[in-house]
Amino acid sequence: MTEEKLYDLKQLTEIAAGNEEFITKMVNMFLEMTPGLVERIEAGLQIQDWAEVRSAAHKMKPSVDMMGIGSLYDVVRGIEGNAKTETDLDKIPELYFTLSETLETVYEQLRNR
Repeated sequence: MTEEKLYDLKQLTEIAAGNEEFITKMVNMFLEMTPGLVERIEAGLQIQDWAEVRSAAHKMKPSVDMMGIGSLYDVVRGIEGNAKTETDLDKIPELYFTLSETLETVYEQLRNR
């Protein structure tokens, strides 16, 4: 049984016009940059620096969208929105956990694509 892919490179493939080298470069960039943003969200959460949480989540949105990680569209926007308005802050840790866990799987899948 194969694991369902949590990403969809359709949008990236369209932008790349089938240029596999470009697709690989963008995937590698995602794999390099995103863990740092996840760490920034976690660090911001720990000290309740909502501006940092919002900023890191905001920077992550285009990458999540580009990689077609549909299950995280609302998650990353929820983190950003709640941190920006400083409302429903109790929901952010759960959203962060979902983000972090999902991305771990996505990283693994992208490395093995």
